[in-house]
Amino acid sequence: MMMNAVSSDSHDGKANTEDVVSLTQALIHIDSSNPGMEAGVGETKIASFTSKWFEQKGIETHWIEPVPGRPSVVAIVRGSGSGKSLMFNGHLDTVTLTTYDGDALSGDLRDGNIYGRGAADMKSGLAAAMMALAAAKETPLRGDVMLTAVADEEMESFGTEQVLQAGFRADAAIVAEPTEMAIVNSHKGLAIFYVDIEGRAAHGSRPDIGIDAICKAGYFLVEIDRLSNRLQSQKGGKDRLHAPNIHAGIIKGGAEVSSYPASCTVSIERRTVAGETLESVEAELRQILDRLSSSVTDFTYNVQASFFRAPFGISPSHPFVETVATHATKCMDSKPKIHGETYWTDMALLAEAGIPGVIWGPNGYGLHAKTEWVEVESLRNLSDAYREIVMDFCA
Repeated sequence: MMMNAVSSDSHDGKANTEDVVSLTQALIHIDSSNPGMEAGVGETKIASFTSKWFEQKGIETHWIEPVPGRPSVVAIVRGSGSGKSLMFNGHLDTVTLTTYDGDALSGDLRDGNIYGRGAADMKSGLAAAMMALAAAKETPLRGDVMLTAVADEEMESFGTEQVLQAGFRADAAIVAEPTEMAIVNSHKGLAIFYVDIEGRAAHGSRPDIGIDAICKAGYFLVEIDRLSNRLQSQKGGKDRLHAPNIHAGIIKGGAEVSSYPASCTVSIERRTVAGETLESVEAELRQILDRLSSSVTDFTYNVQASFFRAPFGISPSHPFVETVATHATKCMDSKPKIHGETYWTDMALLAEAGIPGVIWGPNGYGLHAKTEWVEVESLRNLSDAYREIVMDFCA
């Protein structure tokens, strides 16, 4: 059954959403900016659209909403049994619209590209996955085909966590983030730490009783810079991009210039690679801080780990990676690149749950930038390949 939706010419018109391009446009027209960002409205409206689109095709849907106003949708085309199951994963949310130059919800199609917030990141990949499920509904398969359309990827990715907590699993997964048609088989993880350096408040004229927490924090910052250089040298000059890294993102301290600051907080981001854990990178920080405590007068600290996401990796010779590469080659008329990336994705959560997979999506540009777009030709090729992967893997 065909659904009505808005067109590329007007946010109030109608369009055929049975084509991956028009479906991408319809998704872009819906504001799904993350409420953790400026003027964000949440995912309810786009989740409703996605759920109805599947329901009108007779496809099983599940509404996952442990956090009110932050739903995820799981759609499943059930196979006849005994076949392998495949999960597509895509996020419903986008970053804020306020930083976009022009109409962020336009979905304009011009010069072979679709424009708008989320065009690349990642409503185009989401649309391609939706079309793959629609095709699976019309084809006898033994294995299940699933789409987890999730909330909150742009912040803490609790959407994918909640879907996994609800018990949804598959034998393999494709995360449809834009990868410029390269197959991404590994990426870094990350950890966030808050380091409080303690001082003692006093009048600015009383160095005899005041301890300057900001100055004490300076010793720590120098050591973070040294650690950064050591981490970057682990893989040599040719591959520093994929080595672990660390930086200080925010520093806050003091109340007024005429007083000794009682505390200074340094927010640290540590990007991790395979083999590193929250415990190992926290121990690394504590070793530095303990050394400063014993060598710098009046240096005291407290460390709090606030957030951790594991790195992801799968061998390029894994059978599922080879399956994706085979169909990517057919759709592109050339072999795709298979490589690691620096950013983090929900694939890491899926891998932790025992689901092998890759990140593979269209040629998209301007992610989080003033102008964002996706190339139509790559989107059509991707959509065709997703369908063929389903027919092969889930047969």
